[in-house]
Amino acid sequence: NVFPEAEAFNYHQQLIKVPSLDGAGKMSKSENQMATLYLADTDDMIRKKVMKTKTDSGPTIKNAPKPDYIENIFLLMKLVCTPDTVNKFEEDYNNCSIRYGDLKKQLAEDMINFISPIRNKVDAILEDKEGLKKIMQRGAEKAIVSAEATMKLVRKAIGLNYF
Repeated sequence: NVFPEAEAFNYHQQLIKVPSLDGAGKMSKSENQMATLYLADTDDMIRKKVMKTKTDSGPTIKNAPKPDYIENIFLLMKLVCTPDTVNKFEEDYNNCSIRYGDLKKQLAEDMINFISPIRNKVDAILEDKEGLKKIMQRGAEKAIVSAEATMKLVRKAIGLNYF
C-alpha cells in the first residue's frame, strides 16, 4: 500500500505520563516553562523548578489520601528515586511527619542524577561538529534513495509513469 493510513506510534508497552511540577496535568513544553524540566536545564534550574513545586502544609490525618498535586510529586519520585526513598517519604506522609522541603531537595537531586548524564551526552554529541556532519550526510543519502523509491511507487499508483 503506497498510501497507508497513519497510525499512532507506540513502543508496544505501557507508556507513562510525566506529571507537571505545578500539579496540573503532564509536563509539556507548550505549558508553564517553570513546571517542565528540560534535558538542557542546568542543575541549578532543575533545583529551582523542583523547589517551586506546589505543596501544602502537609496531612493532618494519618493515611489521608494525597491531593492530586502531591500525588504528582510522588509519581515523579517513582520515576527517578530509589524505592527505599519513595517508601520513606510515603511513610512520612502517612504518619503526618512529612517535610516537603526535604522531599523536594531529594527529588531535585535525583532528577539531576537522572537528567545530567543525558544532558552531558547531548552536549558531547553537539560539540562533535564533524561527526554530526557525517551523520547528516549519511542520512541525506539514505533519504534520497528512499524518497526516489517511494516516488516511483507513487507515480505508478496514480498513473504518472512518464519515465
